[in-house]
Amino acid sequence: MEIEKILTALGNTGWFASIYWLSKCMKTLLCGICVMLVLLMVRGILHKKSAVLSCYLWLLLLPAAFMGMSQLFYQKYFVYVTAYLGKYIKAWYGYVYFGVMFYLLAVFIARNVMLRKRLKQMPQIYDTSVINACSQGLGGRYLKCVRIYCSDTNESPYSGGMIKPYIVVPKAAWERLDDNSRNVILSHELTHIRSGHIVLLTVMKLLTFLWWINPLVYVCQSLLREDIELACDECTIAQTGITRQGYGYVLLGMIARFCHNQNIAVASFTEKGDFRRLKRRITYIGKRRADSAGLLRQMRAGAAVTAVLLLAAFVLIGETSYPRYTVLDEIYVYGEDLGLIACDTQEVRDAFWVEGRTLHVQDEAFQRFVEQEDVAGEYVYISYGSVMKLPGMGGCGEVVMVNVADSTDIWYVSADTIENHMMETLIKWL
Repeated sequence: MEIEKILTALGNTGWFASIYWLSKCMKTLLCGICVMLVLLMVRGILHKKSAVLSCYLWLLLLPAAFMGMSQLFYQKYFVYVTAYLGKYIKAWYGYVYFGVMFYLLAVFIARNVMLRKRLKQMPQIYDTSVINACSQGLGGRYLKCVRIYCSDTNESPYSGGMIKPYIVVPKAAWERLDDNSRNVILSHELTHIRSGHIVLLTVMKLLTFLWWINPLVYVCQSLLREDIELACDECTIAQTGITRQGYGYVLLGMIARFCHNQNIAVASFTEKGDFRRLKRRITYIGKRRADSAGLLRQMRAGAAVTAVLLLAAFVLIGETSYPRYTVLDEIYVYGEDLGLIACDTQEVRDAFWVEGRTLHVQDEAFQRFVEQEDVAGEYVYISYGSVMKLPGMGGCGEVVMVNVADSTDIWYVSADTIENHMMETLIKWL
C-alpha cells in the first residue's frame, strides 16, 4: 500500500511538473522568437561593419530563456497566451518535449566526454611559441593553459574547452605544412579561445536543446558559426601578417585535405562541403582592412557592451518577474461542500492563528465566527501556508479539519502525506 501511494504521488507530481515546465518553456520560446527576429535585423546591419562585433550579439538571446516567470504574460493581451497554454497543454506533450531535450543534452555530454578521453590518448605538441606570442595582456594566463594535441584522424583543426582549452591539429597538417601555415592555423584557433567563441558556441548549443522545436534557433546557430569564423579570419590576418591571398590559399588547402569536424561546441577551421560559406569567408577577408590594434579594440568594446546589456537585461527580468514562490499568509475557511466561507477576515484572524505549521484555535472567537457565518455541517476546512508560484499556479500548504462543535477536535488532512511534501518541494524549487 505504501509503494502504491508513492507511485501515485510520483505520477501526480510528474503530471504537474510536465505541464508547468512546458508552460514556462513555451513562454520563453515566444520571447526567444521575438528576440531572434530583432537580432537577425541588427546582425544584418552590424555584420557589414564588423564580424568581430556581431559575434557577441548572439549572447543577447540568453536572457529570453529566463522569462518564463515574467509578469508580461499576465498583462493585457498577453494574458491570452497564458490562458491558451493552460487550456491546451497536456502532460504528455511535456513528456515528449523534455524527452527529446534531455536526449539531446545527454548526447552532447556523452560526445564531449568521449572527446576528452580521445584527447588523453593524443600526443601533445610542445612548440608553444605561437601561444607565447599571443599571451600578452588580458587573458595571457588563460592562453598559456591551452594544450595543443596532434590527431591521426582526417579532421580539420579545431579548438574547444572552456575551463581547460585545447587545440587539435591533424598530424598530416603538422608534418606537411610550413611554419608560416602552422602559425596561421594555431593563431586562428587561439583567437577562438581568447575571444570566448567556445563559450558562445556552448551557450547557443544549449539554447538549441531548450528550443529544439524552433527552426529559427538553428538559423541563429549557423550565423553564429559564420560570424566567429569571419572574425577569426580577420584577426588572424592582422596578427600574423600573412597576405590575404596567402590566407585564402591556406583555407583552400585545408578544405581540400580534411573533412569537417563533427564534435559539438568546438570551433573548426574549415567546413568541407559548405562552399557558399567558404566563398563568403574569402570575399569578406578580401574587403577588410583593419589592423590588429583596431580589431582588439572592437573585441573589447563588443564584449563590454554585451556584458552591460546582459546585466541590464537580467536585472530587468528579475524586477519584472514573479518570485520563485511566495508562501501566502492568508487563512481560508471552507465548508464541508468545499465552498469558501471566509478569506482572511478579522473574524478569521480572531478565531485562528498559525505558529510555524501548526494551527491554533481560539474557541470563543471560533464559536462567534460559526454563528455569524451560519456554518452548516460538522466540520470546517482551514487552509493556510499555501505556496503560490505565480498567478494561476500554486497549491500545497496545510489543510486542517476543525470540528464545529468541539474546536479541540482537529485533524491535519495533508500535512504528512508523501504527495503533499513532494508537490510542495516541486513548486518551491521548480
